[in-house]
Amino acid sequence: MLNVEKWAIGKSPLIALFAPQVAAFAREIPDIIKHRKTHRLFSHIFPVPDVAAWNALYRRHRRYSSPFLEMIYEASPYAQKLIEMGAAVKNLARNPDLLQGVTFTPEQREEGQNYINEMLRMSFAELQGDFDDLPLSPGVRSTVQGYKDEHEMELMFLFLVAFPCWFFYKEWPSTLYRRAIKSGGDTNAIHKLLRLDPFTLHDPAIGKHIQNVRINGKSSYFEELLNAPLKPIKVKLTSRTMKDMLAGLISLLAETLKQPLTSTEIRDLFDAVTQDADKKDIDASLPESPEGYLKVIQRNRPEWQQLLRPGQIKMK
Repeated sequence: MLNVEKWAIGKSPLIALFAPQVAAFAREIPDIIKHRKTHRLFSHIFPVPDVAAWNALYRRHRRYSSPFLEMIYEASPYAQKLIEMGAAVKNLARNPDLLQGVTFTPEQREEGQNYINEMLRMSFAELQGDFDDLPLSPGVRSTVQGYKDEHEMELMFLFLVAFPCWFFYKEWPSTLYRRAIKSGGDTNAIHKLLRLDPFTLHDPAIGKHIQNVRINGKSSYFEELLNAPLKPIKVKLTSRTMKDMLAGLISLLAETLKQPLTSTEIRDLFDAVTQDADKKDIDASLPESPEGYLKVIQRNRPEWQQLLRPGQIKMK
């Protein structure tokens, strides 16, 4: 049994499903996005995209997230169940009356418990494969390659723009873009976009606001916007930085589910990941004192709230 699986004993099923996956993902993120400036994902070098098609991805996040979800749905039986469960939970959240007056039989409750147990088994099996660095099966490899061939631009946007935007700015690229092009323009949002993705310099709406600043604004603002694509974002997404960020996210999500986790429980989770992945007793990169780690979590909680707000307005 994995140590993260032992950690999940006694926790609510939703906590057991998402928290170990999020904590384990913290190890992978720096390697995923560290080459974004050179338009690379690991050893794959992306081509220069069509600017109009690229800019269109800012208008609705599902244009790039849906193909990715479809790919993992096809590639992973566990992802299939997780996506289906997420859709059902979302539907119930939007239509709470569906459960009014519903009484579940003992057989139905047992069936539901068996379903959750199977999902947990599959989740920990996937984590075991990740920790052991097992190669993809031929079928999964074929599915992933087909997705890359058909949706290379969407894949590029997801890993070079969306992921960094979530972790640097804690918001969807479409949300940031809407603020940038709103009436009058939001120069701070434009500045963030240009530093995140220099291709936005060629977006007509962004360009219009930049020229408006040139003509009607301060020359210093105009110069800052023109120089923004050349200025790297100062936040370094190290392994420790990602663990701190995601500890805050885990804490916030657990509280949202009304199943709060203490800082000690979250620290124990990251230690369990280290025990499973690195065969070490503790994650030595994290603060030793409970008080110090509590401050880390509290500092990293608030910024995630805006990213977790439901709903993304479709833009024509």
